[in-house]
Amino acid sequence: MPIHDIRCPACGWGKADTFVRVEDMPSCDECGVPTKVDWSHGIAPSVRGHGYGSFTAIDMGVLGKAETKEDYDRAVATIQQRFPGHRVELTSETQSQKQARLDGVRQRHYESQKKAGVDTQMIREAKVEQGAKKAEAVAKATSQNMAPPSPRPAAPAGGV
Repeated sequence: MPIHDIRCPACGWGKADTFVRVEDMPSCDECGVPTKVDWSHGIAPSVRGHGYGSFTAIDMGVLGKAETKEDYDRAVATIQQRFPGHRVELTSETQSQKQARLDGVRQRHYESQKKAGVDTQMIREAKVEQGAKKAEAVAKATSQNMAPPSPRPAAPAGGV
């Protein structure tokens, strides 16, 4: 079981070095609100070490996926540079939450395309038509080159 610092998001109550799983977070002793892992110290369990298998890849949103500890440190430095005085807080996302978020992104993209007058069916038809024209041009070029070139007349024996 990992050791975490836990903190209440409502009242700020906290407890350091607690043996607890993230799935089984206790309620706040002060106000009863479910607590969260406190990452304000900047050290996450999956981010320790530099050896093989010591780092779990983290999706940093618009900054990309941090595959190594160096990528993670670079992303955190970028965030702290852009937003001084704020802290980096890691939250996990279940597969269903990720799918819902991506579906929302796709829906907003579809709506913006629709608003701009871009119809996906029209785009598909244009691509098919463009492919057909290209295939026709290739077939025409191939048919013109199918006949072998006429042989050169043989040079007279004995020279000129």
